[in-house]
Amino acid sequence: MQTELVLPKNLIKEIDKIGTQFGFRSKKEFVREAVKEKILFLKKRLLMATTDKIAEGLRKKGVSEATLLKEFEKQRK
Repeated sequence: MQTELVLPKNLIKEIDKIGTQFGFRSKKEFVREAVKEKILFLKKRLLMATTDKIAEGLRKKGVSEATLLKEFEKQRK
């Protein structure tokens, strides 16, 4: 599935200018890579938010990082 995007002229000029400096062959390639990077960045933020919630829950239950690491190490053996 393809979607056509309409971008402001000033943004297209910026894409042209910086895209060629970094070796992108076309605007389409630049935008595709930029969107992929943004999606990856946002997925990382979601993961960090989830792990922060887990860490907070463990802290509230009195589970220390050292205890958790010991348990992981026991399971590896």
